[in-house]
Amino acid sequence: MTRADAARPLVSLIFPAYNEVENAPAMVDFFREIVAAYPAYDFEMIVVDDGSTDGTAEALLALAYAGEPLQVVSLSRNFGSHAAISAGFAHAAGDAAITLSADRQEPLSAIGQFLDEWTAGADLVWGLRAVRVQQQAVQGRFSRLFSVVFHRTSDVPSYPAEGPSQLLATRAVMDVVNAMPEANRNVLAMAAWVGFDQRRVYYDQLPRPYGVSKWTFRRKLKLVFDSFVEFSRTPVKWFTWVGLTLAGVGALLLIAALVMALLGLGGAAGVAAICGTVCLVGGINLVALGMLSEYTWRTADDARRRPIYVVKQVRRAGAADRSAIKK
Repeated sequence: MTRADAARPLVSLIFPAYNEVENAPAMVDFFREIVAAYPAYDFEMIVVDDGSTDGTAEALLALAYAGEPLQVVSLSRNFGSHAAISAGFAHAAGDAAITLSADRQEPLSAIGQFLDEWTAGADLVWGLRAVRVQQQAVQGRFSRLFSVVFHRTSDVPSYPAEGPSQLLATRAVMDVVNAMPEANRNVLAMAAWVGFDQRRVYYDQLPRPYGVSKWTFRRKLKLVFDSFVEFSRTPVKWFTWVGLTLAGVGALLLIAALVMALLGLGGAAGVAAICGTVCLVGGINLVALGMLSEYTWRTADDARRRPIYVVKQVRRAGAADRSAIKK
């Protein structure tokens, strides 16, 4: 990318997008607002089209001016938002990158907060929502609970307990994340694991102008498993302690049932206690085996070394198409 003033820092704005054709004009307009509001920086816009089928990429390119620093990285299918962010990092030319939502939920002032903290020396700036837009009550509580538990039990305590929404990552952070080979990834936790100087900014989330979020409960649940498997052994430790506790309770119940049998008391109650103990312990064993299988599966998945995503096409405003395969 040709830069007008190489002395100005270059910031890559990364928008993961999946079937966001309605929000294409808002994304481009937001990029132009940022460029106009912060003239001390150069900006490039990178939209990672995560397997859209509604013409999102074509709509964005049609809105761009010839030579505008906008590129669309089209993936061969839907790989998920964290793989899309990884693709954005790999294609970013900036001294720093800011992730943003395709549904235009970050205010313009948040960009200034990110840039101010970066200028002050931060390597990683977490964007946290002081006010969240309305979401389903169960999913909202689930997301907050995950962030709190993960913050307390994982190997990355710098991961915000409030639950990060977006982030600014410097070139140093991006280079380390780009070198990480995990196939099942929480790219935010990976960035937190890197270390360096990490700071926080808070902003009010804006309502989504069009459509519905593609961040479904199923995707969130997969992220929970990916995060704990990659960064925490706490679930396995939980089951170890639960297993030891249940084994002790089961032993006591068996002794109690034996005593009652010798005294001729409550044979039916003793049988029920034994059966209940067996069922409970068996259920816990099955859950524990399921958890261990999640670890085993992800270990095998990483060992296969398949690409994290596949790039079908990279297009720049007014430039020729390119194709590549990227990890």
